[in-house]
Amino acid sequence: MAVMLVASGVPAVVPAATAQAGNAEVSIEEIQRPDGPTDASPYVGENVTTRGTVTAVVAEGYYIQNGTGAYSGVYVYTGGQPSVAPGDAVEVTAPVTEYYNLTELDATAASASTTVTGTAPTPDPVELDTGAVGAERYEGVLVTVSNATVAATPGQYGEWAVDDGSGEIAVDDVTAGDATTPNETGLVVANLTGPVAYNFGAFKIQPKTVGEIAEPTDGGSPGDGTPADPPANATTLTILSYNDVQTAASNPTAMGRLAGAIEERRAAHENPTVVVGGGDQVSPSSLSPVSNWTVPVAATNVVDPAADVVGNHDLDYGFDAVANYTAASGYPWLLANVRAEDGGGVPGTENYTIVERDGVRVGVVGLVDDAIEPKTAVDFDEAGYEVADYSEVGAEIATELKTEKDVDVVVAAAHIGIGDSRELARETDNIDVIVAGDDEVAYEPQVTDGTVVMEAQGRAAYLGELNLTVGPNGSVAMADGRLVEVAGTDAVPVNETVEGIVSSARGQYLSEAIGRTTVPLNSTFSASYHDETAWGNLVTDAFRAETGAEVAVTNAGGIRGDFVIEPGNVTYDDVYTSLPFGNTLVTKRLSGAELRALLASQVVTLESGTGQQYGQEAQLQVSGVTYEMVAHEGAEPLVRDVYVGGEPLRPNATYNVTVNSYMAGWDDLADDPTVSTDLTLYGTAVADYIERRGTVSPRDTNRIRRVDREVGTEWVFAANGSTVPVHYEVPQEVLSVENSSVRVENATGAALSAERVRLTGDDLLVYFDRGEFGSLAAASDHLQLYARYTDAEYDGRRSYFERSVLNGHLDGWESLAANGSSDDGDESREDPRALKADAVEATDAIDADAGRYESARDRASERFDDSRQYYRGPVRTESAKLFTDDAVGVQALTAFAGTDAEANATAAADLVLRADNRTAARELADARRLLNDSREDIDNRGIRRSMEAHLDNAERAYARAERTMERARAAEGRRAIRLRASAIRQLRQSWRQSHWVVEEAVERTDATTPE
Repeated sequence: MAVMLVASGVPAVVPAATAQAGNAEVSIEEIQRPDGPTDASPYVGENVTTRGTVTAVVAEGYYIQNGTGAYSGVYVYTGGQPSVAPGDAVEVTAPVTEYYNLTELDATAASASTTVTGTAPTPDPVELDTGAVGAERYEGVLVTVSNATVAATPGQYGEWAVDDGSGEIAVDDVTAGDATTPNETGLVVANLTGPVAYNFGAFKIQPKTVGEIAEPTDGGSPGDGTPADPPANATTLTILSYNDVQTAASNPTAMGRLAGAIEERRAAHENPTVVVGGGDQVSPSSLSPVSNWTVPVAATNVVDPAADVVGNHDLDYGFDAVANYTAASGYPWLLANVRAEDGGGVPGTENYTIVERDGVRVGVVGLVDDAIEPKTAVDFDEAGYEVADYSEVGAEIATELKTEKDVDVVVAAAHIGIGDSRELARETDNIDVIVAGDDEVAYEPQVTDGTVVMEAQGRAAYLGELNLTVGPNGSVAMADGRLVEVAGTDAVPVNETVEGIVSSARGQYLSEAIGRTTVPLNSTFSASYHDETAWGNLVTDAFRAETGAEVAVTNAGGIRGDFVIEPGNVTYDDVYTSLPFGNTLVTKRLSGAELRALLASQVVTLESGTGQQYGQEAQLQVSGVTYEMVAHEGAEPLVRDVYVGGEPLRPNATYNVTVNSYMAGWDDLADDPTVSTDLTLYGTAVADYIERRGTVSPRDTNRIRRVDREVGTEWVFAANGSTVPVHYEVPQEVLSVENSSVRVENATGAALSAERVRLTGDDLLVYFDRGEFGSLAAASDHLQLYARYTDAEYDGRRSYFERSVLNGHLDGWESLAANGSSDDGDESREDPRALKADAVEATDAIDADAGRYESARDRASERFDDSRQYYRGPVRTESAKLFTDDAVGVQALTAFAGTDAEANATAAADLVLRADNRTAARELADARRLLNDSREDIDNRGIRRSMEAHLDNAERAYARAERTMERARAAEGRRAIRLRASAIRQLRQSWRQSHWVVEEAVERTDATTPE
């Protein structure tokens, strides 16, 4: 702190000082205007220097202002009686803080200083209606309200309230009984001036002056607790809104009820009423592929809105179609911030429209965000359009409407979602209402920084209803608002005209049954985005049947309707409601690496913003390919264990992949070679597929497998009797395992559930039927274990999925086929299962005799001798198996801890560990050398990064193993042997990561496998 007044402990005010070096010099408006999703200052935590004139002094601080209007004032906290006076011109250097959401400059901080630079006229207060005061933009600003009725008298803390008919505002901290304090409700305050404060969750005026308080002259009654009638020139305006009709456009009842609700609510208000749409009305629905935009336009013409905004789905038929459906509409379509090179807009659209209802002039402007480009199948660049900033364009037009067009209320029909709508509210001064669309959420009318934001979810589920008070000073304030439930509510009347329009179209195009389903077909948004579905499998299977491609992929956003086709007949309506777009089929030629990248590009991680809101998502449905997704930030790779046609994905091989035509325009697909273009609509391809089969019964076959954590190295014990026991070490975050979910799968998608499951501490022991396990392994030697479990870290943060998923590998156990495991013990020392078998015997017999010990020790010695003589060839090939068996064998030697054989058992364990250390170290060295040699030969930046990440993981695992080895050498008894087993598992992890790098380098370059 610059200087302190010792007597009072209040920061001193010193004349003629300069701003401290190193502080940002910013205006009050820059401090106050939010630039993120909250109302907090963008400078929170930073030391700033700003200038202004003192407008009011209170007990522990003062207000300064550098002009008049929104965002021109701020509170300076001093902690005691300030040494400045109103009219002082000051320069304040202090950190910016948010004290219970009140932005303030903390003049008590050590870095703070206040300089009086002279005096200046006090800025004029902003004249507002009471309902407009409670906005972020006026926090710290000097305001005046007039002719307001006392709505509440001072309570325990001296707070009271006034209302001029536009909405109530609190008045803070004036002692009851003061001459300027009302003692009963219903009295009228001539005028009240003071800065706007924020505390205890509400905006309040801190009164600087209070005018005459007198009996009402217009019908109010003192003491009745109700505000006086609104001033004669104040008007109530009602806004009704709907958005994202989409698939409801083919539902006669849904559209009839929406029209009926609008008709009913219009009739319920004697005041002026305006209906506004939030975009995405003409597509998609089951009628879209067969009748384009004609049905929704005919239906909304009956509704007769004041205006609608062109949303992303309103471009599903291309730019040229916009002029056609706008010409057929009895109302204007707005799109202000999509501009051509010559400055013009999309033909058929307008920037804004003005309607007048009973003397109230309402301007409506149409806005979209730049996300409209990737969400549509049209090419903005090719058509010569660009999306301008919606905040800048919205502010420009709103100001023009109010200052030049004599508009009373400005409504933005904004197809940008709620988050961006709230940002728009904070960044513009003249938009009074935002009718939002796009993200399809139910958002009741709420005030953000003085602007009302509302959204009626979508698909005719709700009707937004907002009542505004248009005040005498040009202010607009929310009186009340709600969402009127429409869907499934018999109390809402059905407009028969609209119902008839849709019913007639359905009868003409959609009523015919094309087949049957024996299972539910889930076309809900949540299911399609989050995971594989039986319906998604059928859709993509139909794509492949149509084109003959090896793989088919479709985006979850192309599956609509948000409904389930129940068992029974399947109609054209069902198919086209789910697949409503005009997309056709395009087959691309992709490399294995490109296919993996496509799958990974759509993964939504739990930690991302989208993941925190909706949960982990695959966002795809697939056929011909299976994969695991590890949907967590930092996971490398996000997609792994990819199989095409039951065979491991080969990064350099090429595959024919069918996608819908919308996806074919994605940046990561547009430039890939096109094998074929099939002009069959994607919905028609599915309808034909069902019709050819007559009856369908698709299943969820785990083509997409979500994984949250990996378990440690597996110990697969030799088949003992009728079971195969599998043991894993699980991460400490695993709290419990859902026993019924534990299963092992092979590369064909076949699965086997566990017979028994036991979780003890960090040990997971799972038992499978020996015969069934052998059959599963015989079909594919790539085995994976999956289990749902409770995660201490993830489960409290996730959405949609209730449980996390564990995964573990079981590689190379094909010899456990039904008749493939020998029980005669005559396995050669080169076969790693020999040590495993001995380990099981030792584990099962804690009182193992010296003969068994000698066998395990000798086998370990032979293994060590082998690794010393050669590393390449057989040892490399068998390494993945050797590590597992070595860990099991060394763990078995713990049976001799505390016996006369302990020293020899420890020595045998050390021999195995030294052999495996040499194996892992050599593979790591090869991986490092091959990666360095191949950097210039691998053009794919993502592959290089992946190889680097694998090598980094390998080095970290090897370092952990070295640390564990050091601990093992310092330990004694059972712990010494167990630590050696742990080190072997860590070495195995290092080897696996290194070996992946070696394989990638060999496959992608001219390098050869080290021999």
